[in-house]
Amino acid sequence: MSSECIWYKSTNKLKIGGVSRYKIRFESSDDSRKEIYLRIKNLTNTSLRAIHLLNGPLAFYCHVIPGNYSHRQKFSPTEENGDGEVYFRNSVKPGQTCNVRLLLNKNSLVEEKNSLKIYEWYCDVVSQIVLNRRVTMTFILVIGDDLPQMRMLTRSTLTNLSKGNFQALENERFKYDTKYFSHPGLDVDYQSEVDIWSGPPPNPDKPIHLVILTHGIFSNLTADMLYVRDELSKLKNENVVVEGYRDNAGRTEKGIHRLGAGVSNYVTGLIEEYQSNGTVIDSISFVGHSLGGPVQLYALKHILQIKGNNYFQDNNIKLRHFVCMASPMLGVLSEMSLLISWFLDLGTLGKTGRDLTLLKKLPHYTKHSEGLKRSMFAPVLETLPDEPIHTLLKQFELRTVYANAVNDGIVPLRTSALLYLDWEAMGDVNAIKENNEIVEPHHSRLLTETNASGNDVGEVEDDSHTSIAKKYSNFLTSTLNINGDRKIGSPDKKRHRLTKRARRYAKINAKSSDSTTSDVEDDIDDNEAETTASDTSPTQVNIPPKASAVESAFNTLLCPIPSSGYIMIPDTRSPVIFHDKYYHFSKIPPEEKKTGGLLKFFKYTDWRMDKQVKIARKYHAPELSWRKVLVKLPPDAHNNIVVRRRFANGYGWGVIDHLTDEIFSPARIRAKI
Repeated sequence: MSSECIWYKSTNKLKIGGVSRYKIRFESSDDSRKEIYLRIKNLTNTSLRAIHLLNGPLAFYCHVIPGNYSHRQKFSPTEENGDGEVYFRNSVKPGQTCNVRLLLNKNSLVEEKNSLKIYEWYCDVVSQIVLNRRVTMTFILVIGDDLPQMRMLTRSTLTNLSKGNFQALENERFKYDTKYFSHPGLDVDYQSEVDIWSGPPPNPDKPIHLVILTHGIFSNLTADMLYVRDELSKLKNENVVVEGYRDNAGRTEKGIHRLGAGVSNYVTGLIEEYQSNGTVIDSISFVGHSLGGPVQLYALKHILQIKGNNYFQDNNIKLRHFVCMASPMLGVLSEMSLLISWFLDLGTLGKTGRDLTLLKKLPHYTKHSEGLKRSMFAPVLETLPDEPIHTLLKQFELRTVYANAVNDGIVPLRTSALLYLDWEAMGDVNAIKENNEIVEPHHSRLLTETNASGNDVGEVEDDSHTSIAKKYSNFLTSTLNINGDRKIGSPDKKRHRLTKRARRYAKINAKSSDSTTSDVEDDIDDNEAETTASDTSPTQVNIPPKASAVESAFNTLLCPIPSSGYIMIPDTRSPVIFHDKYYHFSKIPPEEKKTGGLLKFFKYTDWRMDKQVKIARKYHAPELSWRKVLVKLPPDAHNNIVVRRRFANGYGWGVIDHLTDEIFSPARIRAKI
């Protein structure tokens, strides 16, 4: 087959955490040419499609955007139905393809040289493999000006023969060539995940601000934390270098101890490498998502145990930011049902599951700077905030937690927000979950949707009916009662049940502040500030909706993705931050007298809460304040909060914007809401 219509071809393989990034530049002086085409195909054997979820999944995410697109600015398509100018697919399964029109217009025009115009696009292909570290999948990316011929090239041999193309064997050999160029006006810059994450500092001659990212369970660094890395790398006020430990991918069930030790050794080795190269590390920050929160904290503890408590001071490294995003810092003991906790205790998620349910561990010896010490039965999350971490946390300039108020049953609000919140001041959290402005049914599509056929070129469909995810969520709510709202019983019993729950939340009610210091007077009466939790009226406490791990698991597969209006028009997006306050030790309610003996045995719910209270009080100590940012995101909120995929999880853009603009900006230190 003649390959004159094929201007560029690249065949690459992806493993867990794999990323292929293409920067496409096209020079043209022909104003009559209006478009060229890009085609991506998953070359993995289609016979594996039925079982690819168990072994991978053997699918990839991809998006293609013009050079002038920014989610912070309004994007105006040049065509009436111009949704395809910003194209993305969340799941391209084995044998499936993506066909994208690359329009030569003002949105892609980046430079003009006399009569020569330069157009630019960006394309990311990201692996969706979650568990298997060994499996690989192959894809082909083709650019040209003849879409039918490009389809013929990337078809399977059997399909080509059935359509009368007897050059199929030649096409098959050409398809698996690594790279091919044939157009002088086209330039494609390719980067793998290694290239992206191993770049030099923006200014090698200046001291750097080192930011360490840590991923969560069933996740990886290079793909799932890519958007956070890209946004932090754009910071102009500092010489920021974003790094992270990659070898925990596919091993997140090994337990917080092993995962944290790996991060610890990586960080100390990275610091030594920079210092040996003459690079000065001025400051360091840590950002962890989900399980990455306790893992990065354990890594810091491991560093101090191995290198000494003054390791960072001895290396003249300032501790800047400690950030946890939807992290189970208190475990999930009181958040999960007894049945789910029991399965976790049995090792369903390995040692990590046992750590999260606060299961006691066997005694063992750990290495400290002064020698071996015997570690007792206490759960790892219970001992984590003890010394020397307690003192180390005080040395950070700012400690911040981001928490999902709704739609996150994987890491619910109480454990991710360190329990104590101003439940009276934050408003009706239940109304947030029911707010249609967050996700409207006719603005919803599913993560599992794909193009109907290979003839679809860059189309983004809008569903005018209620989404499948919404219907499925309603079915789960009504049939399985996953939100914990019972429809049986008398109104008096229901009122009594809610009152009892409200009283439980009143015990963990804390006053918030807009100031980083605890000695600033708040706009509250002194008498009100001294009111104990037991005296707080239950009607003043806004109880959050009960989270469901089952619902969140289904929402990972069946959940709405942003509409074209959301992607292109920033003014249509609802604010995602609804609570942004500081919490100080002086505003935390006093510790209650514990229930003991046989009575405690029969109050299993109170016992679980007491375990979390014990850990939470260690984090809320004198000179240890926290900035707590509560967000409202649609399902899948747990992945949206970190924007796991740039467009499929685009509802979390506002969270990352807040992280870069408010947390990592020295000029903006006060809470806003």
